[in-house]
Amino acid sequence: MKVRFGEIPEEGLRLEIHDESWFPDHELQRTGPVRSVIVMKRNGVDRVLLQGEIKTAVTFDCDRCLENYTVELDNSFKLDLEYADSSELESGEHEISPTEMDMIYLKEPVINIFDILNQQVYLMVPEKHLCSEACKGLCSQCGANLNEVTCDCRQELKSSPFAVLKKREQGS
Repeated sequence: MKVRFGEIPEEGLRLEIHDESWFPDHELQRTGPVRSVIVMKRNGVDRVLLQGEIKTAVTFDCDRCLENYTVELDNSFKLDLEYADSSELESGEHEISPTEMDMIYLKEPVINIFDILNQQVYLMVPEKHLCSEACKGLCSQCGANLNEVTCDCRQELKSSPFAVLKKREQGS
């Protein structure tokens, strides 16, 4: 879904997106519908302030215990978009001001709503997938889920490649 700068009325444009084809279902496993809302307001001829909100639920496998768990993704975002023709973008070095740091420059005065929503979903996904902060993971000996059972395996410290350094430190 693309919106041209010129199609955004003076009072702004609010879109409730019901089309979920932009969602990266091939990489993330959704467990419910996606609710997304976009509000765009023009700020001059070549700038648009875009505010949005995305809500959905996604299932992951925990990195520690390998159990499935669901995360509610709920995020709002703001983007400042500016059209800059290719000669401005490719003119070489340019010192940017602090206000330009958060600006997204577009090669044409067209906003690809689905691309923005897709990027925002990836920014919402947690870097580390944990079912809970207190997850104990799996036993390295028998593979038991330590959140559910307590195993009788001895937790031996295996030989470390740094053991030589420890011996050297104790000897001096």
